[in-house]
Amino acid sequence: MSSTRRARKEEQKEERRRIIIDAAWQLFQETPYLEMTMAQVAERTRLAKGTLYLYFTTKEELFLAVVDQELAKWFHEVDIRLTHLGASQGEEAAARPRPPRARRGAPAAPGADAAGSIASILSTTLAARDAMTRLLSILHSVLEQNVSYEAALRFKLSLLANVERTGALLERCLPSLAPGQGGPILIRMYALLIGMRQVCDPSDVIRDIRSRPEMGLFRINFGEEIRASFAILLSGALAPPLAPERLGAPALHGMTSAERRRPEG
Repeated sequence: MSSTRRARKEEQKEERRRIIIDAAWQLFQETPYLEMTMAQVAERTRLAKGTLYLYFTTKEELFLAVVDQELAKWFHEVDIRLTHLGASQGEEAAARPRPPRARRGAPAAPGADAAGSIASILSTTLAARDAMTRLLSILHSVLEQNVSYEAALRFKLSLLANVERTGALLERCLPSLAPGQGGPILIRMYALLIGMRQVCDPSDVIRDIRSRPEMGLFRINFGEEIRASFAILLSGALAPPLAPERLGAPALHGMTSAERRRPEG
């Protein structure tokens, strides 16, 4: 009987935690993060402000949980789409006759078509989640700065599991990728996402300046630019590695490690 009551109590605690997270998420879509308070979240949930702090010790810790929840939803949708893409690729490959070798130019990188589809999947699902990408843009600079070790570890473990799972699906859609390469590619895309989101969210004064006719270069469409950036990154990942002399270091090619360390003069 006591174990049943404990289980029920844990269920109630988890339900209340979810209600708090949902309320914070809804409030964020109406109010800028810096203007939000825990008191506002408490009012939205009809809980005492002190009750919120039993579940989340800081505002940042609460929104770290919000990011975790929304990222889980995004990863879930992406996983479904990548799984369908991988299945359709397999069916098309089995039915497609072997194409003749191109007469001119270098052949397209293996998986180039799939790379374009993946860039589209990732960019369209992110562009449809404006509030989530705005939160991600302040994740490192704000949300991870005032949280407990336990809360941060819980978030990072959840993120790690998502990235590893989706990275593996990425590798299945792009067989020319080396095993384990999918996760690092997603991390690079994440870095691009943060930068592009920040560029697309200027201050009011900069937004006014961007409206000037000569400032068209700085008027950026987030969805279009993030898709182009992802496509370029994936194309680079699929391309053959450059030889050392192509990287601007011909003198180092063929040198021993001792010769490379030897000072000049």
